[in-house]
Formats: sequence, C-alpha cells, structure tokens
Amino acid sequence: MADTAVQSSERGNVGWLVESMASMIRPIVRFAVGRVSCSALVDLVRQIYVEEAREYLQTEHPDRRVTRSALALLCGMDGRAIKSFEESAERPFVAADICSEAAILETWMNDADFVDADTGKPAELLIYGPQGTFQRLVNRAAGRAVTAQTVLERLKERGNIAITESGTHVRMISPSYLLVPDSQQTAIEAGSFAINRLGKAVIHNTRRFDKNQPPWLQQDRWSLRIPHQRLEEIRAQIRSMLQQQVDDAEEFLETEESNSTRDSVCSVGVGYYYWESQQGDQSDGE
Repeated sequence: MADTAVQSSERGNVGWLVESMASMIRPIVRFAVGRVSCSALVDLVRQIYVEEAREYLQTEHPDRRVTRSALALLCGMDGRAIKSFEESAERPFVAADICSEAAILETWMNDADFVDADTGKPAELLIYGPQGTFQRLVNRAAGRAVTAQTVLERLKERGNIAITESGTHVRMISPSYLLVPDSQQTAIEAGSFAINRLGKAVIHNTRRFDKNQPPWLQQDRWSLRIPHQRLEEIRAQIRSMLQQQVDDAEEFLETEESNSTRDSVCSVGVGYYYWESQQGDQSDGE
C-alpha cells in the first residue's frame, strides 16, 4: 500500500508539473505558429537548454569544470547532440532554417532542377508532375506531407508567387519570405522583454527558499464573470489605472538613479499587463 501511495503521489506531482509547464509554453507556441516551424522551435529550445544547463552547473559548482557527462545528465541528451547544439549556437539562423515556405523559395532559387538553365533564375514551373515541377519542389524542400496546393495558397497570399492565366504554371515574384512584418516588430520585441522579465521573477520565487531570499512581487487579479458588453469600458478603465501607476513607478525609479560611475548598479523594474480570454481558452491555464 505504501508503494502504491508513493507512486500515486509521484504521478500527481509529474502531472501537475507538466500541466504548469504547458501553461507557460502555450503562449510561446501560439506565437510561433505561422512564423517558425515546430522542428526549428524544438532545435532552438534544445540549443538554449544546453546553454542554460551549462550556466546552471557553473553557478551551482563554480569550482568544478562543466563536463559533457554532467550536461548529458541534466539535459537528457547524449554527448554528440550536446556538441552539435553548442556548435550550432555559433551559426546564425536564416529564414530557410525556421520556415518551410522560405526553404521552398530558397530551393527554387538554388536547386538546378528548378532553375532556368539559360538565365540562372528561378524557372516558371508546371504545378503538378513528377519531375522539375512545383509539386516536386515542395516535396523536396518541405516533405511529402505538405501538398502543393497548400503552399501555393500560402505563397500567393504573401505575394511571393503568381499563377499563370492557364492555371497550370507558377512563377516566382519575390524570393523574400517576410517572417515578421515591420508593423509587428516593436510589439514583438517589447513582448519578448516582458516575458523574459516575468520569467526571471518566477525563477527567483522558486529558487529563493534554497538561498533564504525574500520573494519578488508576482501577482495577478482577475474575474471569470465579466459581461462581454462591458469589455471595452473595462479595457479603458484598467489602461488608465495602470498608466498612472506606470508613471508613478517611472518617477520613483528616476529619483533613485545614480549618476556616479563609482557606484555598483543593477537593473530594477516592474511590469504591468492586461489580459482577457474567452471561455475555454487554454492559454491561461485555467
């Protein structure tokens, strides 16, 4: 009976941890969909995992050399994979690495089977057929699970291709697949900083017990019973409320800043955000 109780407790603990991690990861995955492929995101996570594992070991045992064996145990990866991800960290990502659409366009531009032999430029391709066609291009660059029609719709929507009047051929209009429109870049950059800083608070609050440190403020307030017709007014009221607090915090931090280069300084800040969700939305972990 005791063993059964322990096993049941372990399963419950694992399930709770996995659900919590899924709640943290889901917004990142939701953001990645349509921008970064799953395989590229997984590779990025593995690469960062190796980097963070190395930093963790160096922090926990500063007097010890970080061995590949210790990294393998912490990461759950073999040594060859760890070496590969450490080496890949030195090479910058390009669009074709993280997006199938960009990989298709790059293959179209560089693979001799899809380039016009006379001009050296991407050839106008017959859409369907076994050899030198758009269908073959898609299979080679994105895999057999992806259909030519799906890619045609996507690239046409982004302005990369045009289908001929006959409807049988496709030609390239632009080789550049824009992952992130300029209009979104500022919001994405600000969001990445906010998520990173919130993550630091979460990590501090989970590790503080071992180091006997005080908690960092990390709280939310919400209601599950807000009428839809009140949302616009509530957004405006909360924005006004938070803006006043943002202004107060900014003024306070400015008074605490030091102009002396001799002082030891650090970054200090607070974050404010608003959210709402529809019933059944999984992104909040409710």
